[in-house]
Amino acid sequence: MPEPDVATHLEPGDPAELRSATVSGVDLFGADLTGSALDEAQVEGSSLAGARAAGAQWHRTTLVDCRLDGADLANLHAEELALMRCSLREVRLTGAQLAGARLRSVLVESAQAALTNWHGARLTSTVLRGVDLSEADFTGARLTDVLLEDCTLTRATLDGMRCENVHVRGCRLDGISGVTALRGARLSPDDAQGLLPAMARELGITIGG
Repeated sequence: MPEPDVATHLEPGDPAELRSATVSGVDLFGADLTGSALDEAQVEGSSLAGARAAGAQWHRTTLVDCRLDGADLANLHAEELALMRCSLREVRLTGAQLAGARLRSVLVESAQAALTNWHGARLTSTVLRGVDLSEADFTGARLTDVLLEDCTLTRATLDGMRCENVHVRGCRLDGISGVTALRGARLSPDDAQGLLPAMARELGITIGG
């Protein structure tokens, strides 16, 4: 997974000027975007590492070649968010509403993303590693060339999700619904074993005496 092409020399960025702006090569490290309202803003080649955007409202926001490592995006409402060649290491995404999001060549690693809403999202050439996706909702999402590694998907909803060249390794899959949505995915033997209870439940099979 290539790293974002962030500019070597960044200019200080003003969070107040982002609302509908197109900016490139800006330093928004630790920026306070809490409760911010962005409308068709575009940020390229920049650092938003450690930014605080909990509860923000973003509409058609596009981030290209950006680092968001350590950012707090809990309860973010991002309608039609687009991320391309971005890194999100150790971010807080708990409760984020990401319906219709488009992710391409994105790394999400060691992130807290329980209770996230990915309705109709499109994830392409994306890696999710060590991510807590407990009770996440992937209804109608489409995953293409995606790696899910060491993730927690306990009680996640996968109904209507489509998979193409998806690899699942070392993940917790207990209690998921919509298990048939993983058709076409490649699972490790241990992951496949963990799916048996969910498969039996959806097929109406009782295991045990």
